[in-house]
Amino acid sequence: MKRISSIVFDKHERLKRATIITPLGTIKVEWREVAGDRYWTSSGELAARLLAVPVIKRIERLFS
Repeated sequence: MKRISSIVFDKHERLKRATIITPLGTIKVEWREVAGDRYWTSSGELAARLLAVPVIKRIERLFS
């Protein structure tokens, strides 16, 4: 089971950070704007990050 622990928005109401809890560990995700495009990076164990990718994409669909 994967769940979203927290979501933080910047002052322009764009995604800034999120914390996702997976059975294999906690993943911290950060969104950045580079050359006009939004990208995300994550920290945590590789296996847990792979489990979190569908959740990250769902967050982007919901709030973008």
